[in-house]
Amino acid sequence: MRPRYPEDDAALMRAFAARDEAAAGALYDRFASRIYGLGIVMLGSEAAAQDLVQDTFVKLVRSADRYDGTRGKLETWVLLVARSLAIDSLRRRVLEARSLTRTGPPREADPAAGPEELAETGDLVGRARHAMTRLTPEQRAALELAYFGGKTSREVAELEGIPIGTAKTRIRSALLRLRDAMAEEQSRDV
Repeated sequence: MRPRYPEDDAALMRAFAARDEAAAGALYDRFASRIYGLGIVMLGSEAAAQDLVQDTFVKLVRSADRYDGTRGKLETWVLLVARSLAIDSLRRRVLEARSLTRTGPPREADPAAGPEELAETGDLVGRARHAMTRLTPEQRAALELAYFGGKTSREVAELEGIPIGTAKTRIRSALLRLRDAMAEEQSRDV
């Protein structure tokens, strides 16, 4: 059994931010089962709940110095971090499911198109899908909302819960990365 850490949340988070193992253990003992339970309820599987626990603690390590005890309880802050990550995971699932259900070209194929044109279109769609897998989940979500979902940058920002500048950056960086990946694949085929 780990030694009990002081009940002072601010002291616990300062020690955790300083990479104190006892503080990390105390934080884990205090919140891991609750985060796991939240993951089971929101995400519906043990594996996803386990991933949520891990992802939450990674995010807590990165943002431990931002905890401000005057703004609220540590419990509330930790569970909001976990909830936010669970919602992000659900959004990714929805967007991935939408993109996987699109099996054909975005528009109807031209009935007058010959076999060469159809093969070329099919090849282009395949390369585009492969290039999309090289985007980060955040970039892919923003790009799909903007281009496939017809959303504005402001709407993407609202749906993703991010600043509009971040939404614009994600969309632009996704387009640039997609362009580079498509060019790279085309040069390999030549």
